[in-house]
Amino acid sequence: MHKIEKLYQIEDNHQLAEELSAYLQKAIIIENDQFELVAYSSPITQSFDPVQQKTILAKRCPLYVIERLKREGIIDRLAKEDRPIRVGRMEDIHFYERIVISLKWRAQIYGYLWLYEDEQVDPNALELLTNIAPYLAKNLHQQHHQETNQKQGFIWRLMNDEYLNEAEIFQVAKTVGFIIPKVFNVVVYSVLDARYVHLLEQVKSVLEQQGFHFYLGKGTEIIGIIHGEDRSNTQIKTEQFIYQVEASIEKKDMSSLYVGVGSTYDKINTMRRSYIEALEVIETMIFLDSIDKKIIHFKELGIYRYAKLMYKKNIAEQYRNEKLLKLMQHDINNNSALLRTLWYYLKMDAKVARTAKALFIHPNTLHYRMNKIKEITMVDLSNMDEKMELHSQLILIFSISDYYDFYKNSLQFRAIHQGEED
Repeated sequence: MHKIEKLYQIEDNHQLAEELSAYLQKAIIIENDQFELVAYSSPITQSFDPVQQKTILAKRCPLYVIERLKREGIIDRLAKEDRPIRVGRMEDIHFYERIVISLKWRAQIYGYLWLYEDEQVDPNALELLTNIAPYLAKNLHQQHHQETNQKQGFIWRLMNDEYLNEAEIFQVAKTVGFIIPKVFNVVVYSVLDARYVHLLEQVKSVLEQQGFHFYLGKGTEIIGIIHGEDRSNTQIKTEQFIYQVEASIEKKDMSSLYVGVGSTYDKINTMRRSYIEALEVIETMIFLDSIDKKIIHFKELGIYRYAKLMYKKNIAEQYRNEKLLKLMQHDINNNSALLRTLWYYLKMDAKVARTAKALFIHPNTLHYRMNKIKEITMVDLSNMDEKMELHSQLILIFSISDYYDFYKNSLQFRAIHQGEED
């Protein structure tokens, strides 16, 4: 078989770089689309210039070099052109003459091949680079796809607590190339309707841009792992990430997307806990679909964590707060809004100005309504236990239409039986 034809039989990128370098008698470096080192080879050790040596040592091209290539228009040319490009010497950054070609497959860039040009490369070598570039790109695509699948499987098993201990987690993480974060929290985005699954791809795109690990299966959720140097830094990154997701999705579609953020931890074996917390936020927000406060952080859930339990218990035991029933009956009979007024008053921590502003009424009107509420119900709003009981019931009444009907139907039932007695 001809030596050139043999090159197309090699699947290992390191071996291919070695064989190609030997054939061309030139030092070669192969990078992925993020300018991270994939493979390198050289027939003569000294033929790497200082920048290439730094790339090999640091496993990626120095950032200042990438920025310089952008300013010089090289990166733009690589995106547009499919043939090798000659890049001139840049003495100030110790960058010597070389040839570079983008490795494209199906019109997408998967990496770059750099050839040190200490002596001018002949046209036949340039033609070979042009022809073999798509083959190299396909290899990089398959390698990336395989690594991604391995990482995806690892993350899924990690979230589902399938590893025996922390030692096993570290061992598998090293095998699949998953870098264990120092500090992290888990963010979950979920769509209720399969028609909006495409939104998860946009979330994935932001995760990839920010360099965060993620799991995206064939379901209706995506799991992101936001990490930083410490808790404060991680929380800032999380807020920035959420903002960027919102900025990338049309406003009309955001209502179809639920997000939950788990607590921040620094032990890998607690990652599942953060994941479960994020899911709990989403589950609670879905249950309280009409709630006017959009909670996304687990730490903000508070009493809302127990909303479903309270709902089930009260329905099962046919329990209703008698004082709230009296207010509801008064509102129905007089076309008033005392129940809603009490709800906002408790939500605003009994702050008159804030409550009046939220209800779009004058503070004097609020005072009148609160006096009326006390007169009808004899409620003691200085009693914390009573305030908590009323607040928990009002959360359900104003968040779940079924629960409002649960109260209202009781009044109708009483009215019917009262009429029969009369």
